[in-house]
Amino acid sequence: MTTEPRELMRRLASWEAPEGTGVVSAYLDARPAAPGSGDRPGMRTGGVVLKDRLHQIEKSLLPRGPALDSFRIDRPRIEAELSGDLAGVAGVAIFACSAGNLFEVVRSPAAFRNRVIYGRRPALFQLARMVDEFEPAVVAVADTNTLRLFVVQFGGLEEVGGRDEDSIHFQKRATGGWSQARYQRHIQKHREDFAREGAEAIRDLMEREDATRLVLAGDEVVIPLLQAALPHTLLDRLAGDALRIHIRASKTEVAAEVAEVLAAAEERDSLAVADALVGEVLADDLGVAGIADSREVLTRGAGEVLVIADGFEPAEVRNELTRLAVQTGAQVEVVSGHEALDALGGVGVLLRYRAWGS
Repeated sequence: MTTEPRELMRRLASWEAPEGTGVVSAYLDARPAAPGSGDRPGMRTGGVVLKDRLHQIEKSLLPRGPALDSFRIDRPRIEAELSGDLAGVAGVAIFACSAGNLFEVVRSPAAFRNRVIYGRRPALFQLARMVDEFEPAVVAVADTNTLRLFVVQFGGLEEVGGRDEDSIHFQKRATGGWSQARYQRHIQKHREDFAREGAEAIRDLMEREDATRLVLAGDEVVIPLLQAALPHTLLDRLAGDALRIHIRASKTEVAAEVAEVLAAAEERDSLAVADALVGEVLADDLGVAGIADSREVLTRGAGEVLVIADGFEPAEVRNELTRLAVQTGAQVEVVSGHEALDALGGVGVLLRYRAWGS
């Protein structure tokens, strides 16, 4: 089974293995080994890690008991997921506990860091990082008579429709005199009408997909018309400047152009959230830093955003705080390369309200 990551993360945040058993949380790099890497050609880089860790876990559960019984049912199912057809998949996350009737798989176009964890609760940090880094986006590639719409979900891009009209309505002709001016006004009106209808299609798709980012691509004629027709709420979600992508570009070409823009937008946004946290902590207002205070405000449900450094350790605390954030409806923002956040201990929480005295 492949489950939508956000819904799965919310469900797993409140899930716990039955007494005396545990759950395997396996995050694996499913890409084949590169030539010359020392691994067998075609071997997936997470395969060795998975095999070694499952062996270690099984030894730790010996000689008998419900945990071992459950694990021995889970192990072949987990191994089968990494040995199956994973074309186009770079990362696989698996959560398994047969005693608790749990077996969930997330296949991702982006690789996970190899980690196999066994405990009473699922380890959610890498899943939360994936949700944070790959916010849903809409991509609109347009010219004056064609609009192609794409949705980006968790690093994968799919074309979902658009609009196409007869180009004869959009071509300017040299007819001369009064007729020329009237014809050009006619063409301009068609272009503006098409842009307005295209903007409505973009808005509807953004709402349907709950998209947080928008990428526009087109030429110097259509982009100003689209931007004029879009509501300000959508212009605020633009991931960057408009791209120049040919209207007949392949899906692969569109994905390559868009990936860099969305990655840059995510980096800007995550650094801005970390800046906001540091400012609130220094002002002693709507922000706390450190493990103890972060745990307390999340437990109280006062957290708006858990802000955590990508390399934050220990892993047990990282997963605990992530679980608390998801349980209480707080967002999780994973940040790389922010010195001020690192100086505060690598973790903090932006608050919905002050959790203690004013």
